[in-house]
Order: sequence, then C-alpha cells, then structure tokens
Amino acid sequence: MGGFGSGSWFRLSSKGTTESQHRIDIRVLKRWGHVKPGEFSSGVWLWSRKGKSTGMVVYCVNSDESMVLNYRHRPRGGEWETVEQRIHFAKAPCNYGGYRLWFICPKCTRRVAVLYGAGKYFLCRHCYGLAYTSQQESLQYRMLGKARNIRKRLSRGNTVFDLFPMKPKGMHWKTYDRLRDEARRASAIGWGILGRRFNL
Repeated sequence: MGGFGSGSWFRLSSKGTTESQHRIDIRVLKRWGHVKPGEFSSGVWLWSRKGKSTGMVVYCVNSDESMVLNYRHRPRGGEWETVEQRIHFAKAPCNYGGYRLWFICPKCTRRVAVLYGAGKYFLCRHCYGLAYTSQQESLQYRMLGKARNIRKRLSRGNTVFDLFPMKPKGMHWKTYDRLRDEARRASAIGWGILGRRFNL
C-alpha cells in the first residue's frame, strides 16, 4: 500500500483543489485523543475512495509538541521511496483559558489546521497553491459567463456551443481579434475546470 500521490485518486482527481488531496487534520487527531500533553501516541491514517485504498501514513505523536509521519511516495515515472517527515505544533492561547493546537507548515511556517499530500511532503494549501472546490467552481462560472457575454456582444443568441460569431459589420478587426482571443481563453479555463471535476 503506497503513500499519498501513489494511486489513481491522485492521478485522476481534479488537481488544484483541497478536496482532491490526501489530508491530515490536527482537529481530527485531537478528537481521536492522540494529542495530549505528556503522552506519546501512534496510529495509522488511511485514505480510500469508492472502497479502494488510496494511501496510508503511519504517525507518531510526541505529546503536544510534534509528530512524525512515515510513508512511501512515488513520483510520476519514479521509484518508490520511504519518507519520514517531522511536523511541529504551535500553541495559541484561547480567550477563556487553555490553548489551541495548530500544525506549523514545514515549508512556510504558517499555523494551519490541515496539511495536504499534494507532493512528496505534507504542506499547507498555500504552499501547494490549492484552492477550495467552491473557488474553482466560481472561477469556472465566471470564465464561461465571460465567454458567453462576448459571443452575445458579437451576435445575439450565440451560445458557447455554437461556432464563434463572425466579425460584426463596422467593428475593427483589432477589436474583434482581441474579443475572440479573450473568449477562447475564458472558455478553455472554464471547460478545463469542468473537465477535471468529472475526470474528462
């Protein structure tokens, strides 16, 4: 059983979103009782999709100070390798006493609740440039809407499924070429996001 990024879940999912990646959430670890002052604990974090295992990480938590991850990783076209990664915790005081634990991203040192396995190491979504699915959907609709509006400007009733409209009479070619290029670029982005969502 491989580590994150080793199975079809990584290759076929819509890249660029947090929901498409293996993730480790410190709130879940606390809920499982694995992060307690002065106590050592360990366990296995498993991921699956449609009943099929897609990854596994063995973790050891050293009190409320840090944790060590052990897993196997294989880059595309590469060989399997064993990875050991230490992740430190940060404590933030709460308003009514006690403290809240965060991961410290191993790369940018941000305090985050979730780390993602979008590459060899578990890092925060900012380091991997991951967006939430809702953000991707918003961009998809904006881009397709932009392409549709340009088509309507050139020819009323034209849709994204029709051939691109001819240049309207009286419009400069420079303006027409610019609008055509903008529409094509927006369509490519919008349909690209939609295709990745449905593995097309």
